[in-house]
Formats: sequence, C-alpha cells, structure tokens
Amino acid sequence: MRTICLIGMGPGGPEFLTAQAVEALRSCDVFFLLEKQGRGKELLGDARRKILDLHRGPGAYRIVTAESPPRAPAQEGYLDVVADWHAQKAEIFGKLFAEHLKDGEKGGVLVWGDPALYDSSIAILRRVQAQYPGQFAVEVTPAVSSLHLLAARHAISLHDIGGDFLVTTARRLLSGAAKGFDSIAVMLDSNAAFAQIDPENFDIYWGAYLGTEHEVLESGPLKEIGPSLAEKVRLEKERHGWILDIYLLRRRAEPAA
Repeated sequence: MRTICLIGMGPGGPEFLTAQAVEALRSCDVFFLLEKQGRGKELLGDARRKILDLHRGPGAYRIVTAESPPRAPAQEGYLDVVADWHAQKAEIFGKLFAEHLKDGEKGGVLVWGDPALYDSSIAILRRVQAQYPGQFAVEVTPAVSSLHLLAARHAISLHDIGGDFLVTTARRLLSGAAKGFDSIAVMLDSNAAFAQIDPENFDIYWGAYLGTEHEVLESGPLKEIGPSLAEKVRLEKERHGWILDIYLLRRRAEPAA
C-alpha cells in the first residue's frame, strides 16, 4: 500500500505551517505538484518549494511536477464542468503516483489553505482511489485557512455572539445566498461580486494574497467603499495576472427604536 498525504500549508507563508504539517512533510518520500499556468501563477509553486526548502533542505527532497489542466469557463452546467476538471486532475495524479511511488512509500501534496475548506484535493484523491482500488491510502493534515487569517488581520470574530455564519462562494452570493444571514464569508470570487449585491447595511472585511508578500487589506461600509474596492480588485488582477481574495460581509445591527 502506498500513502498520499494531503498537507494543508495554510495561506502560503511558511510561518503558517503547523507543527503537524511539518512532521507530515518530513515523513514523505516524494512530493507531487500540478503547476498552474499563466502570468504570476509561478508564485503558487514557489511558495510550496520555499516550504520544502525550509523544512527538508534545498535539493534534499524529490518533487514530481506536471502541468495542471485549466478549468473550462463555467456558465450553465457548473457542476459538470468541475466534475470534468476533477477527472482530468485525478487521471494525471493517478499516473504520477503509480509511476513514482513504490509500495510502502508516502507521497506528499501540499494544499494551499486547508484541504477540507473549498478545496478539491480530497475529492480528486477519492477518484484516484476508485481508479486504483486498494493501492493508495489517503492521510489529511489540516491547516490555518485564509478565512482564519482574514479574521486575524482585521482583528474581528467571524460571527457575532450567538449569531449565524455562512461560508459560500461568489456564484452563490449572487444567487441570493446571503439572505437571512448576518455574517457571510465569501470565497472563490476574484470578480468583486460584492459590488453586484444590495449593500444594505453591510460592512466588508476584505483581503487578497493573504499570507504572502503581496497581501492587501481593506474594510469599511460596503455602500461607501464597494466601488473603489471593486476597482482595486481589477487593478490587483491586472498587476499580478491573477488574484486570491476572500472577504467577510457583516450586517450591522439595526438601531434600537
């Protein structure tokens, strides 16, 4: 039996790696990386290599890379598009694991953020296990997520006392998912969906490239800063070629009558 270790690396900076994650990556015989293509995307691979260099030593580990397949644009049929994308990744990973892992060895996959929160790695490895029955075990190491770091950077809690809390995507935010919730964390945006909803009495706590040298933060009443923040999202994407951002929408309490 060969083992695949999904190791949550947090938001990207080596300082966010947990002691458990360090122990896990030190136990691995080889690491696997699907490298995303596009301007600026090398930062994602470089961050992983910096972590490995720090905790394993430069040149003291094996790493196997392949090109990550692009995801097709998803309008209608979003779930079908994602399923096809996962299938492509599973096929690549399965072949790499079969070729480069010996029986009894451990392979490591460093996962940006936490593997259990809006990340597809666990689902992809389940597909690999289905394709190679009985050949690969899966271990998961949790991490500090960008959601936790966002709250820390703004020195806020993720919900009010006794209040509810929704974690959702920009796609679902635009379909009305925020209705009835006081605190809404939005992930997988990159296109300033907050500027397309009724600002009502929301405050926004926004961050991009959290945990990296390019980190930027903004906060304030959505009605006041929404347009300028949407422009900042556009400019940051133009500057880097991509953006990883996350934000919390917090509904202000209605003043007492």
